Amino acid sequence: MSVFTEKFSATLPPPTRRSERWKYSPIAKLLKNDISISKEAAQGINGWPESISPNPVIRLEAYVAVFKNGIFESTLSDLPNSEGVECIPFSKLEQGGDLEFSNSYHKKEWVGELNDRYRQDGLYLKVHRNVKVDRPIIIHHLTDGMGVASFPKHFIRVEEGGCLNIVVWSSASDDSSGMYNGILEASLGPNASLSLEKVCNEGGKVFHFSHEHIVQERDSRLKIHTFTIKGDWVRNELEIISRGKGTDSVLNGAYLPVGTEHIDNHTTMDHTVSDGTSTELYRGIMYGNSTGVFNGKVFVRKDAQRTNAFQQNTNIVADRGASIYAKPELEIYADDVKCAHGCTVGQFDLDALFYIRSRGIDEQAAKALLVEAFLNDVLSSVTCSELREEILRLYSERHDW
Repeated sequence: MSVFTEKFSATLPPPTRRSERWKYSPIAKLLKNDISISKEAAQGINGWPESISPNPVIRLEAYVAVFKNGIFESTLSDLPNSEGVECIPFSKLEQGGDLEFSNSYHKKEWVGELNDRYRQDGLYLKVHRNVKVDRPIIIHHLTDGMGVASFPKHFIRVEEGGCLNIVVWSSASDDSSGMYNGILEASLGPNASLSLEKVCNEGGKVFHFSHEHIVQERDSRLKIHTFTIKGDWVRNELEIISRGKGTDSVLNGAYLPVGTEHIDNHTTMDHTVSDGTSTELYRGIMYGNSTGVFNGKVFVRKDAQRTNAFQQNTNIVADRGASIYAKPELEIYADDVKCAHGCTVGQFDLDALFYIRSRGIDEQAAKALLVEAFLNDVLSSVTCSELREEILRLYSERHDW
């Protein structure tokens, strides 16, 4: 038995390379670590690192829900308090609150079972019928300390005609280590709209697991962006289920690992009924000795006629020691559909690089221009200009553009 499993027990075994889903994302190093759940109560601004702002997008006027090591920080949070919006930490709900939806991730995956067994706090958010939340809501998670484990879980319900913008931001101080294991479940009512922006900007040596399970009802609209700016070991899992006619789903992502960083993106888009559309675009650049993984699955069930689904994954391997494992998949059981997927892996366009340098621009600046253009299709689809500019600034700062 490992040091980790002595403290965190589960009936499901930890995943190994023998599992196709985890073949390229081993967790053996995690199991060797001595990790514990933080028992310290939130301490306000005095217990918050100066180098990280509680609101990670300072220029964005937004509500903020702050969690440090899985513990809600009320003194640094500003939750919406208006008619038609219920927003409260899960720990404050009476008898667990009215949870109208759940998924079976905790029965299928060791990571999900750990979250279910050791869950700490999270946000319960319900947007009532035809209510549009006036500002984005930032859910900010901070990992701070050595050998820290956190298990947040969030529940979101957007009722018919409602509209909500959420930003889930993960940070970690540079001397931190441990595990972040977060789950978000959401349900969209008929004609509801949800925009979810995920940003990982973690220093230190943190194993980051995140899983989003989202169910869409008739004519609902969903847009998700997943940006990994910095993270030692990151696995993002999205599971989107279309259960109503006429749904629209957009899944975009970008990842630029450096050094020995490992970034894994697993997505599942499940069309179960007719007349749905989904588009998926993930772009990555691997530097140094980093590793990227992309596994995207699109299911079109037999009753999902007239589905229009598109998936594209494009990668650049910038350095000799870097690697990418990409596997886009389509499973189609209906006959009246329009579906396509594609994947490319290559290097920087040498002709384009030569053309830019011929205009008197040095190689580093020329590559920066190519990278920014490469990511533009993903970044440009972020509707919030303040958030888009902050993500671009962080990428630029890290990669010295």
